[in-house]
Amino acid sequence: MSLMDIFSNPETIDSLTFGQKMEGSLITMCLGLGITFLVLILIWIFIAIMGKCIDGTGKKKETEAQAPVAAAAAPSAAQVTPAAAPQSDDALIAVIAAAVAAYQGTGTNNLVVKKITRLSGEETPWTAAGINARMETRRI
Repeated sequence: MSLMDIFSNPETIDSLTFGQKMEGSLITMCLGLGITFLVLILIWIFIAIMGKCIDGTGKKKETEAQAPVAAAAAPSAAQVTPAAAPQSDDALIAVIAAAVAAYQGTGTNNLVVKKITRLSGEETPWTAAGINARMETRRI
């Protein structure tokens, strides 16, 4: 009868010496850790494969979805003068205008962007509002 057979039987475990009990515990621990790490590695591989599958299909959908948005946002981007915003922000302004038009359920024909300014500093109004809301919940 092997050590693990004796170790697995609760009636015969009392007949083992301290060294045999420690050896059986060590074998059991190594088996448990080994199986756990193998399962974690399999889960990691599965998640990596799924991530690559999702990224592959997401890129195709993004390029298909961006074409109508860019076409719908083009008239509103033409209404903004280059002096009002730097050249690199034109795409951002077009996306914001298209999002506002989609939210309102109207076309971009009636939408006019007058001024967009970037805020400087570390704390934006959204951050300040979040801090204020958090402080309000802690009032006594």
